[in-house]
Parts: sequence; C-alpha cells; structure tokens
Amino acid sequence: MNPDTSEEVFNVVVPDDDPPVFADSAAMARLSRLSNVEVVLFTERPSSPYELIERISGAHTLIVARTTTRITNAILESVTPKLKHVAIWGTAADHVALESARRLGVVVTNTPNAATVAVAEHALALLLSLARKIPQLDLRVRGGEWPGGQLTQLAGKTLGIVGIGAVGIRLARIAEGIGMRILMSSLNEAEPAEVNSSWSEVGFTELLANSDAVSVHARLTPQTRSMFGSSEFSRMKPTALFVNTARGQLVNPRALAEALANETIAGAALDVFNAEPLARDSELAHLPNVILTPHIASNTSEALTVSLNMVVDNVVDYLQGRVRHRVS
Repeated sequence: MNPDTSEEVFNVVVPDDDPPVFADSAAMARLSRLSNVEVVLFTERPSSPYELIERISGAHTLIVARTTTRITNAILESVTPKLKHVAIWGTAADHVALESARRLGVVVTNTPNAATVAVAEHALALLLSLARKIPQLDLRVRGGEWPGGQLTQLAGKTLGIVGIGAVGIRLARIAEGIGMRILMSSLNEAEPAEVNSSWSEVGFTELLANSDAVSVHARLTPQTRSMFGSSEFSRMKPTALFVNTARGQLVNPRALAEALANETIAGAALDVFNAEPLARDSELAHLPNVILTPHIASNTSEALTVSLNMVVDNVVDYLQGRVRHRVS
C-alpha cells in the first residue's frame, strides 16, 4: 500500500501531545504532507478514558506520545476494527494492552534506542547535581548567601545500575569514565554482549547494600512494579543517592518520601513519577534533598529528531505494508 497514491484517507490521531512535542515538528509536517493521510493532534491530555475514546474513534493509526495515556483492552475494543496500528513514541509499552492488541489484530510499534544517549546523560547529570548539591547552592547564592560545607566526589564511589538495558549500559560507560566503580543487577534479563568485564553483576539486594548511588533503568513489569519500597531503601547506605529516569511506577513514592525525610538515604533525583504532571502537594516536591525534572531526559534536540522521525517512519512503513520495530 502506498500512502502517496492510495485513494483511501488514513486518519492518524495523536491524542496526548502534552507538553507539545509533535506539534509543529518537521516529522509531523512530513506525515501531514502525504496526500491520503489526515493528522489530528491534541495538545492537552485526555481527561478520562471516555474522552480518549472520543478522540481516537475513527482513527486508523494512533500515535501515543505519553505513557500516562493507557490504551486498555476496553479502549481497544471500542475503536476496532477501524484501528489498525498503535505507534508508541518511546520504548516502554506497558501502557498498551498488548495481548488485546494481538487478539484484535492491532499492530503495536515503538522507537527503541532513539534516546539512549540522552537519558543516560540526564541520569549522570542528576547524579552529579545531587552529589554537588547544585540546585541548593544555586538558590542560596542567588539569595545573597555564600555557603560552605562539604560536597560528594563521585570518582572512587560505586554506582549500582538496576536494569542492564541500552541506557544502563551507556550510563555505566560514562560513569566509569569519571572514575566510578560499576555494579549491575540484570533482574534476570538477558545479559547484553556490551557488558564490560570490569563491571560486576550482583544480586539486587547486594547492589543496594554496596552502592554509593543507585540509578534505575529497569523495565516496568508486574514483577518490577514498586520494586523500590521501604525495605529496599532501608538496605541502602544512609549516604546513598537515588536516581530514577526509567518509570515512576518502579518506586513507591510514599516510601521514598519517608526515606528522604528520615535521612534513610541522602538524596534522590527523579525524572519520572507515578502520576504526571507531579501534583503541587506531592510530598516529594517539598523535600530539600530531592531534585525533580519533568520527564524530560529524552528531550534533547538530537534524540527528538531521531525518535519523532522513527515514529513517522513506523506509520508510513505500516501504510506501505511493512512493519518495523514491532512490539505486538
């Protein structure tokens, strides 16, 4: 099927471009220029499953921009057989009911490894900011203070990386480059060939006990959901730093807030949350030893260009009878 010549019009809907990333992008302009593709884009997230269904009814292809948009069995049932393709922006696919999609004949694709470098760099930036207390010092200097005190040097410290995927491997390489020792826990995932012989793979509990910093890069599964709770934080060093750029649902937020408030661990830096955007009254938002960023680790211009074009390529390929980066 050639989208430039077929007379059928294919409706492509982006129901959740909030904050806007796809809007006005060159990738979406390229898709919109196809003569038989009609793009409908919403720059506010749907307020309910019912509003989501209303937005995507009649769509041939759905581009899902946010993991907070849950494409459940009920939603898929309500929009098939018209819906044929769900194109995920990103790697994670747990917010889409994949078994239901298979049963209903809906193809699901994603954009693997498009933001590996960007997310790994953001994780390291958060870790450095925690260790050097950069946000706190910046605020105090702006307020007229000239504070002293001691900071943390990461060279010679041990970084525990939970999840040995592409981002975890990239972070291990750059963290080793600044002199950190690397512990890794694969969580029973297949060990990739890129693991360096100087890194040590250990069990999850051993990693928690022996790491000066822990960075999370695990997939969200029923087994890993809330894998970081009160028990896990209590096993970490009181001087430990915690970084999460993977998925918010891997962490129990109340347990993390308690661990930070009680100084069970020294600090945390988070780019992902159980509910996004983060509520203004969240306990985490009012703790002094937390750094918060708005799920933005992958949003470098380089990574965005690659990933947005990959989404569009996945859509065009499907319309032409090819499927790349298939999840389901």
